[in-house]
Amino acid sequence: MACVAWVVARLHRLRRDASNVDTSLRLVHTELDRRYEYIPGLILAAADTVGRDFVAPVTGARALAMRIREEDLDPGRQAGAEKALTDALQSVLATARRYPQLTNDWAFVRPAHELDLTEQRLAGAVRVYNDQARSLNRALTTFPANLLGKHAGIGEAPLFEATLLAVPPVGATESDVTGSDVTGSDATHIGERFDDPADETAA
Repeated sequence: MACVAWVVARLHRLRRDASNVDTSLRLVHTELDRRYEYIPGLILAAADTVGRDFVAPVTGARALAMRIREEDLDPGRQAGAEKALTDALQSVLATARRYPQLTNDWAFVRPAHELDLTEQRLAGAVRVYNDQARSLNRALTTFPANLLGKHAGIGEAPLFEATLLAVPPVGATESDVTGSDVTGSDATHIGERFDDPADETAA
């Protein structure tokens, strides 16, 4: 009887861990949606000053990220697209803040401020998700959790980190939007970028 109770408790814990993973991923998506929302206003305010060609990569990266999200690809692919968007966005923000006419323009200041806050919340949400995913994955490597997981349909959770996806230019064809992974020494993990969002600001 005690053995049955122990197995039931382990199964309950697995289901709780899997539920925590799903919940934390939804929090990541909430912050990503907020970022998608504020980017158009930022681009509209900054484009004429810094140049439309300079802000175009942000538009392309946002389109790529939203497309991959809509296709419900795994978190690794989503992370690659979001990493591309993060880099393009931070480049535009850093350049735009050198122009006094923009730093004194509420149309730019408000979305820039909201995006800064969102980046910080997103960094935390990604860390929480990856911690929850690693916890679940470790549990599934032990006995009897590995057998219970199969019985309950609970599998390993992919981490929200990936190599950088290529950003297609604005107006790219559908085949261009699929992206490709960067490998080797140039590979950058989105999880590393989100570990300390202040690094970009300090640079």
